[in-house]
Amino acid sequence: MRRRIFLMTAGGPLMAARTQATPVAETRQGKIRGAEAEGVAVFRGIRYGQATRFQAPSKPASWTGVHDATETGARCVQGPGNIFLSPVIGEYFGGGRADRVALARQSDSEDCLNLNVLTPGLRGKRPVMVYIHGGGFTGGSNMLTLFASRFPREQDVVLVGVNHRINVFGYLHLGSKFPDAGNAGQLDLIAALEWVRDNIERFGGDPRNVTIFGESGGGAKIGALMAMPAAKGLFHKAIVESGSSLKVATADEAGANARAVVEAIGLDEIAGVPAEKLFAAAKGFRASPVVDGRSIPAQTWEPEAPRLSAHIPMIVGTCKDEGTLFALQDTEAFRLDEAGLRARLEKAGIGGAEKLIALYRRDFPRESATDIYFRISSDRGARHSAIQQAERQLARGQAPVHMYYFTWNTPLAEGRIRAFHTAELPLAMRLVRFPESEGLSKNIAKAWADFARTGNPGWPAYSLASRATMIFDAESKVVNDPEGEQLRLLRAYPSGRL
Repeated sequence: MRRRIFLMTAGGPLMAARTQATPVAETRQGKIRGAEAEGVAVFRGIRYGQATRFQAPSKPASWTGVHDATETGARCVQGPGNIFLSPVIGEYFGGGRADRVALARQSDSEDCLNLNVLTPGLRGKRPVMVYIHGGGFTGGSNMLTLFASRFPREQDVVLVGVNHRINVFGYLHLGSKFPDAGNAGQLDLIAALEWVRDNIERFGGDPRNVTIFGESGGGAKIGALMAMPAAKGLFHKAIVESGSSLKVATADEAGANARAVVEAIGLDEIAGVPAEKLFAAAKGFRASPVVDGRSIPAQTWEPEAPRLSAHIPMIVGTCKDEGTLFALQDTEAFRLDEAGLRARLEKAGIGGAEKLIALYRRDFPRESATDIYFRISSDRGARHSAIQQAERQLARGQAPVHMYYFTWNTPLAEGRIRAFHTAELPLAMRLVRFPESEGLSKNIAKAWADFARTGNPGWPAYSLASRATMIFDAESKVVNDPEGEQLRLLRAYPSGRL
């Protein structure tokens, strides 16, 4: 059968494929029909599990006949914020396609355990790359993968994007009454990886070569997965982009955090209230995985890397200007003078600010006080954590770790937000808003895919002797121990953004 297929979001057609054969794949639950677009077979909204509120997911039900997999699956119930729809960076994540951004809508539902698969062909044994979305533990979805057909086509990999329970639905620790509630979102991710193990071979992927990758909250979820015994063997490599979270909530912290939600609804009623009421009661709730003694038996990366994932090769890195994305309303931060820079550093409790500023000035003499401020903010926070994670994994001595640092100044917002938090993510998936970043995008995408294929992204592994780091920029290069003096000074002040 030959037919013309339109790939759909909840809001309408996203792109039209040329007339060609309709791909049909067989999963353990039954057959599904996808669509072909831009040389890639696309399957949307595939169920990998069934969710019962506050419980671990169960296997999806089987079916007869051929199910349609051309409609975008629901994301978890969440607030209105959506990085793809941001007026500042929406088109950037859409690869310059305004229609992609305008139509990037998904319905919200607790029934959100679904995934997308994009594959160059249903036969073969390609590396599998499973994207775990960011948005902290409170928002986001797998939508980005549906824009990214160039990536699997050019790099000959199978790309998977996962939706799972988040915020109060995925991370509300309720103690013995619902013992899996605090890590339900993480258990969903494990269920998705089990689905990949059991089914991806029928989509042209190799279940023995699975790489998980994610940015921001996605990277933090990966860090937690690496400490979960039930996830062992389900993935073989990991890429953490600006998401090196070194610890999760303790049971006491998570219980205290959940208390207001429970008191607002009642523990006996909380499993049955409408999703909208539960979400509304969770304003101010700080979602996080939890050391529950069950699925996460001990703290994740404190004081050392999890032993059960010591054999997992990693890529770890950050962006130069992580904080600009979170400071868009702080107009003063974007027009600092030298006095303003010193005042902000002093307010943040950084002793020896003059020496620190002098080192940054020595290495970056043409940068403004604002540029230096955001460099220090990023180096003190996200970059410090990334280096700690890399060195703790390295200390296990069983797998290589590769470090990167993304420094390309994007032209977004009239160039103000520079190499902002998330800036490398669309480029890794071959979503290019600005033609001048086409080569950079190819380099990152190839590095990620080469790592997935062989464990080697194309630059030397990190070590305490060299601290080799790939600097991704208009002209990328490997630098040993970049900004080493500054980073060692900042080790005395490890914390969040300034």
